[in-house]
Amino acid sequence: MRRIFIILNLVILAVATSADAYLIRGPERDVEALDVRIDGKKYLLLTDFCEAYGIQWEWDSFSGRITLRRGDNEIILLIGSRCYYDGKSVKKIKLPVRMENGSACVPLSFVKYTAPRLFGIHKKRPSGKKQYAVATPITPAKKQKRPFSYDKRFRISKIVIDPGHGGKDPGAIGRTGLYEKDVVLDISGMVKEELEKNGIHVIMTRETDVFIPLERRTAIANESDADLFISIHANANRRRWIRGFEIYYLSEATDDNARALAASENSVLKYEDESLAGHSKHLDAILWDLTFTEYREESIELAEFICRGVSKCVALNHGGIKSARFYVLKGAEMPAVLIELSYLTNRRDERNLKKESYKRKLAEGIVKGILNYKREFERTKGFSL
Repeated sequence: MRRIFIILNLVILAVATSADAYLIRGPERDVEALDVRIDGKKYLLLTDFCEAYGIQWEWDSFSGRITLRRGDNEIILLIGSRCYYDGKSVKKIKLPVRMENGSACVPLSFVKYTAPRLFGIHKKRPSGKKQYAVATPITPAKKQKRPFSYDKRFRISKIVIDPGHGGKDPGAIGRTGLYEKDVVLDISGMVKEELEKNGIHVIMTRETDVFIPLERRTAIANESDADLFISIHANANRRRWIRGFEIYYLSEATDDNARALAASENSVLKYEDESLAGHSKHLDAILWDLTFTEYREESIELAEFICRGVSKCVALNHGGIKSARFYVLKGAEMPAVLIELSYLTNRRDERNLKKESYKRKLAEGIVKGILNYKREFERTKGFSL
């Protein structure tokens, strides 16, 4: 049965993608590998690559972590991420590792250049010099020239807005029965509408009352190559007198309230597969480190701009900018923040969140902050000036 499953999987991949093939000349054996095209980019099956190079691999389906081992060398990849960990530091490859029809795929460039260097896989030339093993095309495809714009790296044109919760997960519930999932969907729609008026392409993780797993939300942003990821929520607290606006970026929790809030938002995992919910209590620190090292400064800048934007539009107490380990932000390959609009557990905040005018002002403030961040980011070429 296992052989039949593998054959069927390869057939599906062959039909769904371009049919070129590569010969991986590895130290263990030469393997003919499928050229899997994903969004027009060249990938190879992880299994083909590991077989040729004699690499042992393990895949954690919960975290999306792939561990590759050969001899004393070990590196860690993440599904949907361009980051890898080589045992010393976090580095990046040109394209993210992807899943296609249930199979892990790695970029062709990683197979040809990065992996041989990391694992010391090479053959000796007649001259005695090292020559890294390569993947050569059996049916080479014609190269197409594509225009490249240097300033494109410093443009913000695509944003993913993530209305928290949804479907079977209501989120926080106000004293009068107002659901967080409904409030944030309304305000997210308003934010989308205003951003699009300013020429920004907006992708929503959900536009109706449906349940979206946490890890799928950042995956949508990564797959669409978005420039920013903004998750919108409404807050809750046992101390019902607490009210106001807060905004978070991904890092260690700064105080007890931040830790409690992260635990509350991450509790959505209970609506997902039971194995995921159990594993979430023991998240591997390396996975968090991979996300901490990228885009942290830009995320803080984005949080500050949005905080100022909201303050100018709404007379609202705010708890400022904080950090916590929000699962929904883990893995985002762009600046990412989580906004807590107001407290549904506060009588006054809940009453305000029922008002169309109040929700519109909140959306206006968020948009103002995003647009100001965009202008400054582009003017300074990524805050480098």
